[in-house]
Amino acid sequence: MFGILTTAYLFLGGAGAGAVMLAALADLAWVREPFGSRARVSLDEAQPAERMVAFGLLAGLLALVLGAGCLLLDLGRPDRLDAFLTSVVPSLIATGAYAVAALAACGAFLAAVRFAYLPAVPRGAVAAVEVAAVALAFVVMLYTGLLLQDTVGVALWRTPLVPALFALSSLSCGVAVLLACARFAGPHDAEAALLVRRLVRFDLAVIALEAVCGALFAGFALASDHPAASASAASLVAGEQAVLWWAGFAACGIAAPLALEALSARMSANVARAVCAFAAVFVLVGGFCLRASVVEAGAHRALELQESPDVSALALE
Repeated sequence: MFGILTTAYLFLGGAGAGAVMLAALADLAWVREPFGSRARVSLDEAQPAERMVAFGLLAGLLALVLGAGCLLLDLGRPDRLDAFLTSVVPSLIATGAYAVAALAACGAFLAAVRFAYLPAVPRGAVAAVEVAAVALAFVVMLYTGLLLQDTVGVALWRTPLVPALFALSSLSCGVAVLLACARFAGPHDAEAALLVRRLVRFDLAVIALEAVCGALFAGFALASDHPAASASAASLVAGEQAVLWWAGFAACGIAAPLALEALSARMSANVARAVCAFAAVFVLVGGFCLRASVVEAGAHRALELQESPDVSALALE
């Protein structure tokens, strides 16, 4: 049903949206990089926190573009995407595609004003695009889960816990991108170190919520009266997808970053930055494994199991 390219699209789209959203929010709330006549002539003159935001925006943009490329390759023919986008009947995939394209455009603008000297662009214009990027990123993060929830015939995915879980994972992956970019921002000053600590505290809360959401998702599916949902959940936690779920998502995406980020609060700024970079790698691995395990567990259930119990009973009469 869904292949590796679709899984990569779900991961890259979510992680890219999370990175763009958090980079934009960080600039709006704390960094407030100057533009217009006060713009930096080059990125080398920017403060470390400003470089973190710039690299985070660029990385998020690249993830979005790569994700869109995976979707195009998965569709196979450009005309199939054109049919989705021009259909008179609104569809979730068309809405998501437009949101991804609009967010990529915002990300490209926000990256361009930081990597190129554009004194004609005032701070107010940059802030307005950042606000738009935050709203679009929220849509994209929800969309990656809603795309699965809206798929007809897969019982495991028919729950609001899927978009909630994917959105939380996207936020954590977005933090991971920014923490990884902190390694390339040069020597940290007090402002950059404070931004890293705020990101770590935020990520700890998000990962805790993600763990609760993941446990509820698996638990409710296992206890479901629907045979397909319970069979998919069994594959997820004790079957073919158990390695991805437990070693990939639970260990790499939840336990390891929780431990590493909690320890980083007790370390010096330079050591904490290195530890957070390792935690970021674990988060990104866990984010991909989450999507791969959930997609695979739901996609390969027998069609007769995917029918609702009522429909199956009627078919036997």
